[in-house]
Amino acid sequence: MKYNWGILIIVFFCSCQSHYTNNKTILEAEGLLNAKPDSAYSILSSIKHPDKLSEVDYAAWCLHYSYAQYKLEKNIKSDSLIRVAVNYFRTTNLRKYSGTAYYLLGFYYQFNNKNKDALIYLKEAERLLKETTENNLNGLVTFYIGSICAQDELHNHSLNYYRKSAYYFRRSNNRKYMAYVYREISEMYYQLNYPLDSTTYYLNLALKYSIESKDSVNYYSILLQQGIILREINQKLAKDDLIRGIKYFPSQKQYYSAHLAYVYSKLNMNDSADYYLKISLKDTVNSPLKIIWLHAAALISKNALNYKKAYYYLEKSYDRRDSTYQDNMRSQLYKIDKQFDLTQKEKENVKLISDNQSKLIWITLLVILILFGTIVFLFVSNRIKQKNAKLELEKQYLQFESETVKNQNSQKRELLQVKLKENLTNTLEFNKLKKSFEDSEKRTEFYTQLAKQSMLSADVWPYYIEQANYIFDNGIDEIKKLHPELSKTDLIVIALIGLKIPIGDSFILLNMSKNTMYVRRKTIKKRLGLGPDIDLESWIQTNMNIELTSV
Repeated sequence: MKYNWGILIIVFFCSCQSHYTNNKTILEAEGLLNAKPDSAYSILSSIKHPDKLSEVDYAAWCLHYSYAQYKLEKNIKSDSLIRVAVNYFRTTNLRKYSGTAYYLLGFYYQFNNKNKDALIYLKEAERLLKETTENNLNGLVTFYIGSICAQDELHNHSLNYYRKSAYYFRRSNNRKYMAYVYREISEMYYQLNYPLDSTTYYLNLALKYSIESKDSVNYYSILLQQGIILREINQKLAKDDLIRGIKYFPSQKQYYSAHLAYVYSKLNMNDSADYYLKISLKDTVNSPLKIIWLHAAALISKNALNYKKAYYYLEKSYDRRDSTYQDNMRSQLYKIDKQFDLTQKEKENVKLISDNQSKLIWITLLVILILFGTIVFLFVSNRIKQKNAKLELEKQYLQFESETVKNQNSQKRELLQVKLKENLTNTLEFNKLKKSFEDSEKRTEFYTQLAKQSMLSADVWPYYIEQANYIFDNGIDEIKKLHPELSKTDLIVIALIGLKIPIGDSFILLNMSKNTMYVRRKTIKKRLGLGPDIDLESWIQTNMNIELTSV
């Protein structure tokens, strides 16, 4: 029964667990992925012909190789390896690895500007990873979902996902990632017109964590963002932030020059404002910036007391703002529709997940019920087998006892039959002799016959000596070997002493006189080399290891 239970437990747990790689090289690389991704990449690259590995090993290799490329910011040219990992791990309950695979696939599509596909895979990664303790991965997944929403200007959705991301990064205490997510939260506050102190609060947190994590790129990006936010309320600080940021990112000079021109014009520093305004005019790509540099141009003209020119630029900026406002209104209606569609889609996904979970619960309950029924069946079957085996043993035991009693009765009948025949024969002989008892010859024959049946004759004593020797475990033979001068009569007397026959019975049995028996015993002691003080009975009992009771 224990064996059956063991099999069921093993089968049940095997059905609940999924196989993962045991390849030592891949496991070694996996252990180095976070701390030393370059070493992990080298180890994985050293495996020749990974496609010839087993299915699970190849899937694990594809996953970690793609992850190492992602960590090292290498250009992932194709999604083929990631899809191998996705297709294998999605059929398992290894949520960490399946979630990682979906995250990498989502990142690949977002990197290639396919946000619609990216969002599908990132949402699946979110679903799988939220049940794990992989806080950094959970944070990255929700961060990139928020980034996609921000690109579509779905700022409320974006803010919600950035907040989720911040929660996971706080749990993992990853200060580098916290700096990025707080910078994006600040940007969403700015876009949604939240109070300025809330916007700057998250911006200051982002600056703090970028300094602690020694992330210069993010630090100067935050300074540029802060310069734009502060251009209306603190032009001096905004100017310093923008200049420091442009020095670190000289390629961004044209874009941020419009903001610098505006700040310098607010500070009544027309030469610097005019310098940066000319630089910003070279940027023909970022059309929203035209409003800013038109404002800057108007302020420069105003500061130069050229009110006509200032009015011209202000009029242009207001025309541009009206046009932009109308475009924004149309865009906002589109975004509202898109947000509604996204909300409906999420509701449908939640309902689908709920339905799938219900089906999964019913399937799980059905499997448990089948397993329970199988266990009960095996338990009952085993009990029946045990009961039948017990009955069979009892039957065999009773049969054995019956045969034993039968054999014993048969032996008893045979023995009684022999004894009865002997008694009948003896009675017949006795009665025959009795009838002729008056005849002296017949009388002598009667005594002789009686003696044969009742007494040990001299010619049968050697046979009984052999029996006694057997009883004494060849003790008589041993004495005879050591003392060959002992006679047959001596051996008979020794046997009788060994059998603890009293001396009074011994000389009668041997048809001797009492004195003759004592003389014989002295002769035996002499031939054994025993002194007068040694007791013959004790010596014989000791040397033949006899433990018999008196006959």
